[in-house]
Amino acid sequence: MHDKLTIIALKHGNIKLHLQENELMLKEKNIGIVNPYQMHSASKIDKNSDGLYALYLDKNWIEKLQHDLFNINKYISFQVNIINDKKTYDEFILLCENLFLDDICIKKEELLIEYLSKLMIENCNQSLIQPKNILACDIKSYIDRNINSNLTLEEISNQFLITPFHLIRIFKKELNLTPYQYILNQKINLAKELLSKDMTISEIALSVGFNDQSHLYKYFKQIFSISPREYQDSLTK
Repeated sequence: MHDKLTIIALKHGNIKLHLQENELMLKEKNIGIVNPYQMHSASKIDKNSDGLYALYLDKNWIEKLQHDLFNINKYISFQVNIINDKKTYDEFILLCENLFLDDICIKKEELLIEYLSKLMIENCNQSLIQPKNILACDIKSYIDRNINSNLTLEEISNQFLITPFHLIRIFKKELNLTPYQYILNQKINLAKELLSKDMTISEIALSVGFNDQSHLYKYFKQIFSISPREYQDSLTK
């Protein structure tokens, strides 16, 4: 028993979840939910059960997210312990795999918050979200002024005294982009401008706030369907 919200899934096989006095079957393609302080254990029932994915999330952090979603001041338990929905399962597996990638931190934060928000709205019997009157243009201006920095959701939200959840929600509502998507687009377009100058691709990647040029290559090609080197070479022809 611990103060974490536990979310688990199996890629193959089945396991038995022992929750308080109940025994539940967690089958492949299902999501298992264990609320904080809920007594539990698990046991394999198939020899071929493998591919366990698990997230252990701090109860206090979950309470803050629920406060933003439902305007409440205490933790609301999930009403179900087993979610039998393939889309929810697929999104959970994708989330876990993205969290372990060597990728931009703000992207991982957004993916985690968006997935958990959706999961709680659908399974915590709460549907009222209280929006806050924050101007997205002010947030956009702050991002533009600091576009070369390695911004995080926490840093941006602290500037405007809002939570990361509200930051994502308000920004996306006004601009039809998440903060991560906007930041990425701005960085890539800035890099595109710098490719016409006397700078190496490595220098450009660092100047626009990427950790290395591999990230610049990856996202530049996603957006423009051409590599930075190919684009730079085309300017000299």
